Amino acid sequence: MELEFLAFDPSRALEAILSCDARQIVTRTKSLPPYLALEAMAQTCGMHLRQLHDFRVQAYLVSVADLLYAPGLGAEPLTIRANITAETKAGASYAVTVNDGPACRILIGMHAASDTPDTIFQSRFACLSKISLSV
Repeated sequence: MELEFLAFDPSRALEAILSCDARQIVTRTKSLPPYLALEAMAQTCGMHLRQLHDFRVQAYLVSVADLLYAPGLGAEPLTIRANITAETKAGASYAVTVNDGPACRILIGMHAASDTPDTIFQSRFACLSKISLSV
């Protein structure tokens, strides 16, 4: 199977944020290619960490561990649940489940971006949260 990386559009990874609190975020996707399913899991964790820090940090994927091969991952809509398991000044660790089954552990790094919130991610978070309320 040949992947179309020229058509890779990470903005299509998440469809909605269903809930978010200090310990957990739950997101939803539409059907998507497997590489966007992995992107959606990373974005879920990154959005949570940014939101925890009032969108004043940049977040980036450091590692994915214990990711099991799942044939057809993303072929059906996914519900992604990311629970923060540890946080330091350098980042946070998440236990991620997909459709109520274990998926992986994700480590997200962070560093201070500015004294003001990143309005692009803040707006994206708000937009994705509103979508979940209207469905």
